[in-house]
Amino acid sequence: MPNLDITALRTHIKQGTLAPVYLFHGEDATLASAMVDAIEATIDPADRPFAVHRVYAAEEGSQPVDIAASCRSLPMLGDRRIVIVMRAEKFLKPKRAGKATEDDEEAGDDEPSSDSGDLTPLEEYVASPSSFACLVFVASGIDRGRRFTKKVCEKAQIVEFGGIRAEGARGGPSASDISAAQREAATFVQAEMVREGRTIEPGAVKILVERAGGEISKLRGDLERLLLFTQGRPSITTSDADDIATGSAQLDDWGLTNAIEAGDAAKALREVALRCDRGDSPHGMVGQLRWWVSNKLVNGAPERVKDALGALLRTDLALKSSGGDDRVLLERLVVELTGRPVAARQSYGGYGRR
Repeated sequence: MPNLDITALRTHIKQGTLAPVYLFHGEDATLASAMVDAIEATIDPADRPFAVHRVYAAEEGSQPVDIAASCRSLPMLGDRRIVIVMRAEKFLKPKRAGKATEDDEEAGDDEPSSDSGDLTPLEEYVASPSSFACLVFVASGIDRGRRFTKKVCEKAQIVEFGGIRAEGARGGPSASDISAAQREAATFVQAEMVREGRTIEPGAVKILVERAGGEISKLRGDLERLLLFTQGRPSITTSDADDIATGSAQLDDWGLTNAIEAGDAAKALREVALRCDRGDSPHGMVGQLRWWVSNKLVNGAPERVKDALGALLRTDLALKSSGGDDRVLLERLVVELTGRPVAARQSYGGYGRR
């Protein structure tokens, strides 16, 4: 089937006219994840535990036969079932178990990888999908030469979540390629701002584009962080963009909680970025923030504790179910937790210190 653009996909979702099979692929994982969430949101929240099944390809309990069976299971509530296969590149672009001959490749007789399992049940389902189900494959990349991928492409509505193109000859992109990619990135930022009904200074666009370095996920994450930081304001300034840019200062393990306690959202977001770049566990950061809410916020601003615990719970569940990009989830949590400054206290460096 021909490719479906993002605007058309949004129309499908808004109208509730979902196709039986979708294939999402490309490097813009943040946007792909947002579209997956939007598809899930077509199901009433109370019905989702019974009508939505999100799996990770080739993991235990998520073999092709299991996915096909899930798609054929009638929804317990409502009239639609949604099955989402994350990391579907394991099926659509698997590592070859052995080197195929040229004749094999031309015929499409590929060898499945050792962890992809027998794809026949899923191939048979894709050929004749259930009328009440919506199956979504989400992959970072696909190999159109593979037999199963060809079968999916024949039946699925295909949505490409492309990145910022800066492709050149072997040896890296040329200066003109880089310049073109930067223009494309700047155009993307301006288009997103128009969609948000806001404006942005050219200097702020330059900061975002230079920081992204050609990576669409980084650009989108920085832009979303900037939008959160300036929420409620019609225009974004160069100073705003500079404020959320990751600094090179020495990282303080308690800088995140100290910034939230001081009511400094910009600094808290920088701390999240630094710790994510360092490779800190998102679950560890949530645990640290839960301790801060239970031991500090409860004394300094008890009226905020209920909402804070609710935000922590939502984030914890989303992280455990891979309900979005970890960094974006943490940034949203930080924005929710940051309010007016809590009563000033001495900075602390461990769970037992007051």
